[in-house]
Amino acid sequence: MPNEHLDEIATQILDAASCRFLHYGYGKTTMSEIAKDCNMSTGNLYRYFPSKLDIAEMFVRVLRREQVVKLRTVLEASDSSPSEMLREFFLLKFKISYDRFHDKPKAFELSSELLSQRPKVALEWKSAEGRVLEEILRLGAADGSFAVDDVALTTKVLQDTSYRFTSPAVFHEGEFDELVIELSGVIDLALDALSYRAARKMATETRQMGA
Repeated sequence: MPNEHLDEIATQILDAASCRFLHYGYGKTTMSEIAKDCNMSTGNLYRYFPSKLDIAEMFVRVLRREQVVKLRTVLEASDSSPSEMLREFFLLKFKISYDRFHDKPKAFELSSELLSQRPKVALEWKSAEGRVLEEILRLGAADGSFAVDDVALTTKVLQDTSYRFTSPAVFHEGEFDELVIELSGVIDLALDALSYRAARKMATETRQMGA
């Protein structure tokens, strides 16, 4: 995911646009309204962003860059085991998604429009969060908590398994506490599978050493 370096005016534009996107909706927001909110001409606005979709993409990129920073804090908890890190990773990502989208139809509209028009943004985000998850899996493999033959594949499986809880889909789902319980059950199953594989691998290696 690229690091966006925005000057003061570009930041002002994003702030004004985000307010309109999240209040009135992406579809009902115009470039001229954004320009007016920034006290600039529409022509000057186009110098910074060629289209409304480009503004929306940059807005989401900045938000998601901040999300990755938050998710990486899980790795900084030196007193946490890889299992605890993995659990906290998915619970934190769920909370971020829930806070952003649940009962917020305008945010959901913006995300849906961007993903349909610029699907590469979703792929970049999945890869960025996947790199954090891969680090957790490697830590678990290193200390024997997990047995992971293919880190990239296991990361993809875990992301796909938890997609319902960590995407804009939470806009349509139930209450926070109910979903946390359900997500915790999914995480328990994943951790059980990873630890079972680790135990089986250790038993196999022990038998081979004794043979």
